[in-house]
Amino acid sequence: MSIGLKVFTVGMVFLFLTSCSGNQLGAQDLNAALEKKIQEVQSSVFVIEGLACGIKSLGTGVLLEEGVLTNAHVVAGVESVNLTDSGGTEISSHVIAIDFETDLALIDSSDVSGDPLVINNPRSKELSFAMVGSAGIIKITPVQINRLVDISITDIYGEGKYVRTGVELSANVFPGDSGGPILNAAGEVTGLIFSRSLDNEGISYGISSKEFSKVTSQENKSIVQTGRCR
Repeated sequence: MSIGLKVFTVGMVFLFLTSCSGNQLGAQDLNAALEKKIQEVQSSVFVIEGLACGIKSLGTGVLLEEGVLTNAHVVAGVESVNLTDSGGTEISSHVIAIDFETDLALIDSSDVSGDPLVINNPRSKELSFAMVGSAGIIKITPVQINRLVDISITDIYGEGKYVRTGVELSANVFPGDSGGPILNAAGEVTGLIFSRSLDNEGISYGISSKEFSKVTSQENKSIVQTGRCR
């Protein structure tokens, strides 16, 4: 299904995701079922901070084999980034790949500890959980993938028109939740949060893991220009 979106991309963390009223499994049951898995993966999720044109940018990222994946709009215009893990450890790093059309960026993970997470394809109606960070604290919440969608949207600067593979979520997201990974019950990354709907309360959107290769497969992974500020 192809849709055109009126969305608000989120760049600074103030609040975390709220539970989805549409989930059949209650939050308490979900936490019990996924507690061990959450403990295993939380060390692979980071708060991301940078400075773009004098304005602080804050978001979330997840450790993959190739580096820490986040949204391009989180790091647009920054010269360097700081990663903070779930234990509060800060690591200075830099962007090594970026794609403005799919809104994806990859950060160097040479000095990062933690286990890279596995990628899998998202599934419609799949009960999942999302992880977002605020002030060095990683928050976890249950979400549901309502449907798989092809999203007609501009690049991160509002220019052009592109189609990216995505997921529609039952979840509220707020400024700074961008880059938060969407994970299935096995702890596999199936998507990356990038926006909330301006028309439908409680509906948000993620970039499908099928798009990740736009940055993870780039061969020249050195320091790259992060584009202009937003």
